Amino acid sequence: MIRPLEKEDYNIWLQLAKEVESLFGEMVGNKDFERGIQECISSFSAFCIVDNCNEIQGIIAVNKTENEICWLAVRERSRGKGYGYQLLKTAISFLDDKKPIYVQTFSPNVKAGKAARKIYMRFGFKDYKDGGKNPAGINTMIMKLEKINRN
Repeated sequence: MIRPLEKEDYNIWLQLAKEVESLFGEMVGNKDFERGIQECISSFSAFCIVDNCNEIQGIIAVNKTENEICWLAVRERSRGKGYGYQLLKTAISFLDDKKPIYVQTFSPNVKAGKAARKIYMRFGFKDYKDGGKNPAGINTMIMKLEKINRN
């Protein structure tokens, strides 16, 4: 089940962030990141997917103003179950379908990012421009989903 994140989910988001810091860079303890989490929760622009035990297994956050996916992560133990796909589907439906949607993700040559790129490409995202290195020092790509590619 997918639902909006609530204030009570803040610490769980931090736990998930800690789990993926090797790919994204330091987030836990970063005041800007932690403030961003609070803003996403209070503006209802972050969603989570919960398993049958009602435990959060993944989170996605969007920026409606920029029409972009800001953050997506699924717990390592829950990858390959379609959670990322379901979260992305929800996020896309929340954004403006009359404008392109953007996401910064891993470059094609980053092995650890292949699964994330595959999910974005299933929805029609295409490489748009170089995104530089993320805070973890990993090469990234800005991908773009054009309105005409939606089904």
